[in-house]
Amino acid sequence: MKHLLKLVMLIAFSNWAYADPTASPEVVQLNAQIQQQIQDLQKQQQEQISALNSQIQTQIKQMQTDLQNQIQTVNSQTQDQMKQIQTTLQQQIAQVQQQIKPQ
Repeated sequence: MKHLLKLVMLIAFSNWAYADPTASPEVVQLNAQIQQQIQDLQKQQQEQISALNSQIQTQIKQMQTDLQNQIQTVNSQTQDQMKQIQTTLQQQIAQVQQQIKPQ
């Protein structure tokens, strides 16, 4: 936020200096310095944005991997439970069939 405020102030002064046709050489030189500072700040902000984007992308990839692993674990557990239920039901069906078989 501090950088943004500084950038806005620099741009405002710079625009004023360019608009003044009677600007002294000192003002013109100061304006050139301000323009360079603006470019430097913009470059710095772009580098910070790029670094943050990289960090965010890395975090997103890690979260995706973690979620995929969790989903696979839950899927495996669910499949195991379904197999157990299927086995239990087959056993119960066999018992009922034995009980109702005519003798």
